[in-house]
Amino acid sequence: MTTPPMAKPYLHFLKLTSGHGDFHADGKFDANHKALFESAVIHWSLGKPLTVLEIISQAQLGSPATLHKRLKHLIAQDFVKSECSESDMRTKLVSPSHKGIIYMDWVGDKLLKSLPSPE
Repeated sequence: MTTPPMAKPYLHFLKLTSGHGDFHADGKFDANHKALFESAVIHWSLGKPLTVLEIISQAQLGSPATLHKRLKHLIAQDFVKSECSESDMRTKLVSPSHKGIIYMDWVGDKLLKSLPSPE
C-alpha cells in the first residue's frame, strides 16, 4: 500500500515530534496529558481560559478524579498554571505556563518543518 500524498506531511510531523527532548523529564506526558493540555490552551488562546472545574468536567477525556490527577501533574511539571480569577477568588483559571508556551512554540516549529517546501 502506498502512502497518500497528504499523509506524508502528517507522518513527517509525527516523526519530528515523537522525541520530546527535554520537555518530559519523567516521561509522563502521554496522549491523555497532551489532550488535557491542548484543551486548556485552545480555550486560553480564544481568550476564554477554562476553570479547574471545567477542565475536570470534560467527560470525553476521563473521570473528574482522573482529570484532576492529570491536571495536578501538568501543574507540577510546569506545563500549565492555575490562578485565581480576578472576579472570584474561589475560581481558578488554567493557562499555559512559560514552559507550556515554549512547548507550543517547539511543536509549532516542528509542524512548520513538516510542511513541504514551496517549489
